[in-house]
Formats: sequence, C-alpha cells, structure tokens
Amino acid sequence: MELIGAKPGRRIIAYFVLAILAGSILLSLPIASSGPNISYIDALFTATSAVCVTGLTVVDTGSDWSLTGQIIILVLIQLGGVGVMTFATLLLLMAGAKLPFLDQLRLTENFGTPQGPRPVQLLKAVLLTTFVIEIIGALLIFFQIRTEFPVGQAIFNALFHSISAFCNAGFSTFGNSLENYQSQPLFLMTISFLIVTGGLGFIVIRDVLERMKGKADQNNRSDKNGKKKTRLSLHSKICLTVSGILLFGGAIAFYIAEANGTTLGTNEVDRIANALFQSASSRTAGFNSLPQAGLSELSLLVTMILMFIGACPGSTGGGIKTTTFAIVLLLIYNRFRGRESVPIFKRSISRDSIIRALTVLLLSLVVVNLFFAFLMFDDQAVSPEQLSHGWFVDNLFEVISGFSTVGLSLGITAMLDTGGKLSLILLMFIGRVGLLTLAFTLARPPKKGEIVYADEPVMVG
Repeated sequence: MELIGAKPGRRIIAYFVLAILAGSILLSLPIASSGPNISYIDALFTATSAVCVTGLTVVDTGSDWSLTGQIIILVLIQLGGVGVMTFATLLLLMAGAKLPFLDQLRLTENFGTPQGPRPVQLLKAVLLTTFVIEIIGALLIFFQIRTEFPVGQAIFNALFHSISAFCNAGFSTFGNSLENYQSQPLFLMTISFLIVTGGLGFIVIRDVLERMKGKADQNNRSDKNGKKKTRLSLHSKICLTVSGILLFGGAIAFYIAEANGTTLGTNEVDRIANALFQSASSRTAGFNSLPQAGLSELSLLVTMILMFIGACPGSTGGGIKTTTFAIVLLLIYNRFRGRESVPIFKRSISRDSIIRALTVLLLSLVVVNLFFAFLMFDDQAVSPEQLSHGWFVDNLFEVISGFSTVGLSLGITAMLDTGGKLSLILLMFIGRVGLLTLAFTLARPPKKGEIVYADEPVMVG
C-alpha cells in the first residue's frame, strides 16, 4: 500500500528495483543455467542489464543460459524496453484501479506526450505499436536465418533478436553477437531498422504514422487550397533531424576510419552496411557486426560520442538524449550570434527545456567521471595483455556504454571483480531510470516562503 501512495518518481524506481530483484532470483535458479549454477552477482548483473536494456554481459547468453534462462532474459528485456511502469500500470487498470493524476501525467510524459491521449488509450497504442513492429521484425529475421537452425530454434532466435533490437537491448543468443552476419547487408539493415525505430520513441513513431496517413490534429493548418495538412511536432522534428545526422554522420566516419581496419578486404556494399550498422548500434543498441576490440582509435572516439548522446526521449534507448544534445548546441550557437532566444523550425525552445537539458548534460558528465574514476582505482586482476586499447580507454568505453545503456564492450566486462560489477549495476540503473527522475525523487521539496535575494552578476569564463 505504501508503494501505491508513493510519489511517481519513487514508484518508477521501485518498479525497476523489484523487476531486477525478481529477475535475478529467477536467473540464479539451477533451471536457468545450462551448466554449473551461475553466481548470484552474475545473475543480478544480467537481470539489471536486461531490465535496463543495456546488453553488457558477464556470461555468454547463448551457451551459459538454458532456454528457460533465455526466456527470462527476454521477458526482462521486454519489461525494461516498454517500461516496467507501463506494464504495472496496465495491470492496475485491468484490476479496476484508478490512476492518480500525477501518475497519469508521469506515464504520458515518459512517452513524450504530456498533453496526449488518456493513459488507457496511450497504453494500448504503445503496446500495439511495440508488438506489431517486433512481430514484423521477427518475421523478417526468421526468413533470413531459417536455413541455419532447426525451425523451432530459428523462430526463437528471430523473436529474441527482434525484441532485443527494438528495445535497444543488444542481447544476442549468438556467441559473438552478429559478427557472423557482417557479410549479410539485408540482415544488418533489418536489425538497424528495429534499433532506429525503437530509439525514436512512441511519440515520434505516432507523429510519423499520422503524417503518413494524413490525419489532422490540433497542430494542423490548411494549405492554399484549403486542404488540411498534418504537421510534425517540434519534438519529432528535432528527434528525426538529429537522429538522421548522427546516423549518417557516424556511418561516414566509421566508413573512413575502418577502410584499412576491420572492413579491409570486404566489398563496398558490406563496408557501407557495417558502417551504418555500427553507427545505429552505437546509439544504445549494443549489437556488433565488427569486433569492437579491433576498431581504430578514431572509431572508438566516434562510438563513445554516439553512445553518450544516445536515443530520443520516451524511447527504449538511453544516453543524454538527442533533444538534450540539440538544445545545448543550439544554445551555444545562438549565444555566439547574440540571441537570447533559441529558435528552431520557426519555434523557440522554452527556458525550462534549456535548463533541463543543461542539467542533464552536467549531471551525466559528473556521473560518468565518478564511475570512471572508481573503475580506474578499483583493484582488478586484469593484465595489460587482456586489454585491447589500454586501461584508460577500455574503462572509459565500458562506463559510457553502461551509463548510456548501450552494451558495447571492449572485452573487460567479464573480467570485472565484484566491486566493478556492482558499480556497473548501479550505473546501468541510473542510466535507465534517468538522472532527472533520480534527482527530483531524492531532492528535498521546495520550502514554502523561501527567501529570494536580489540578483548580482558573477564573472563567468
């Protein structure tokens, strides 16, 4: 009963914690492993990675977990991708419970629709969209891998990778992720489509579908002929623009950087497909068709930048989000031009959005640096020969990947000691729940009658 009456932020945190703990208990059962029992810390790490749709693993998903264990992981991925709060709210509504106003507001804000449809309609639309896209993705994957496995296993692998890709989880039942498919462009583009779609978020998908259908909403305007035309929201325009720039800009960078590296000797089509896939996956998915440890220093830098930026708000991905990145860049650009406002697409970004974007960026930098420092000083029995690019790069890459819920790794995840694993568990949790949710939940409420003093300028820079 105390949980039902809690603040929305605390309830979200509680739902995620309960899902992780329940998943870790199930994964620690003998039936979940294919061989010797997996330690609880590894089960907890895997459950956290699945619920937080990260994809970092300390044991091999395909060989160390039994079919039961893989199904548990898949359920946790689906819960974490769509949102534990979404499923919990759905169960409450099905049981006839009434949702408090603050919970309704928080639920709609999670999908970027603070003034959108009612919770019941929103939940139905989100779940229907999710399952339709995942089923279509599973069918496309199945027809491409059906000759490689028995029918039952091919169906499960197709469904597993479709859900994992759309939820931007990065878990794979294949031992080396998708490296065996680096010469199959169609397969890579199918996974990329699921990753990008899941990373856009429900509000953007809905806006695009309504635009394609030509439906009119409150933002519609008539053209010269008097016909109504559907306009995309400012949020959707920013998300689509930034996502497109990052996707193709990253692909160009990877194409150039790996020309004499991991893609050397492959044909032109495969090089382009792998560059696009690396760019899409780096934005919080975590699949890899190229060995990450073999990437050049430039490719690793681009990957870390893309991981840190992440996906769009209200999506299955993490990172500081595309809108945060866009708002900060626009703020800097307009300050150089002497503007007080931050215009884009004939609209101005609100002051509250600017402050939230700056807060997210600064908090993210602080969190990443704190956890990076901890891992650097944590006593780990890792010899220099086991590191691909040195202690500094490998750890920084791992921390950014965990915080942004990406799941890409240079190979040190399984080598972490208990302290390192616990730190990444906490980091993945922070990255998935969201820094603002944690900050607003843990912060003290504003005091009534607080004294406000006069402003005085302070030299900056």
